Amino acid sequence: MRQIYYELDCSALMCYFEVRINDVCVFSLNVDGQASMDIPINSGILEKGEQDIEIRVLALSGGTELHKEAYVRYKVIEYDVSSGDFQYIQQFENFQTAPAQESIPFIIHKSVFIANVDYKLDAWQNGVDLKEVKFDLKKALLLQYEEIINALNDKNIRFFIQKLDKKEKNNAIAMYLSQEESKKRISQITDELENGFKAMPVDKNVYIEYSANNRLVTLKRLNRMPALYLENSEIEEEIVIDIRFCGIKGNADFEIF
Repeated sequence: MRQIYYELDCSALMCYFEVRINDVCVFSLNVDGQASMDIPINSGILEKGEQDIEIRVLALSGGTELHKEAYVRYKVIEYDVSSGDFQYIQQFENFQTAPAQESIPFIIHKSVFIANVDYKLDAWQNGVDLKEVKFDLKKALLLQYEEIINALNDKNIRFFIQKLDKKEKNNAIAMYLSQEESKKRISQITDELENGFKAMPVDKNVYIEYSANNRLVTLKRLNRMPALYLENSEIEEEIVIDIRFCGIKGNADFEIF
């Protein structure tokens, strides 16, 4: 059976940009200069059919205005990875964001492509609109983050793995990961707890970021980075953990994707 895999062949100049697939951010980067990269996007594809791409171009982190030369150029490339190698199938047309204009703080470019994946993920398509909930959403999310942070710092790895179980199962399906490769993704995080890293408290100035047509939410710091991260003060490094919460109808708890 073919394993169809999609990448964005992308280049960017002097901007912070996000790649959203079906209104879910699958990649973001602050490019203070110029950079080229291949961005896997299967994690935002729930099933075969039409897929929406949205590129958001904003000012560099810490700035308020777009650089006059800021742009993102991209194209979608389709591969078959069933043999273990990237076998090229086709390339979709090139796109480039519009030129930056004075006093306009961001650029958005949208396009569409047809994906031929054979899987169907059970994910946020079943979620509720989290802008319509009747409780204090931010307060509820802070409690979820606190639970995870305490578990990480208490080395309660089982709890952490259970919380991320649905997210990692879907990633394994979409990215065609073996069981060993899937376990390694989690162990890369948990191993750092033995190497001087510690889960840090959530900053008081975090804000809610909505995605997937308001079915997913996450907390972000003012520097646009995820609120959940590990830090090693001795070597001055941090590892971000990007998680999004989904409310499922009839379920009092959140699921993580």
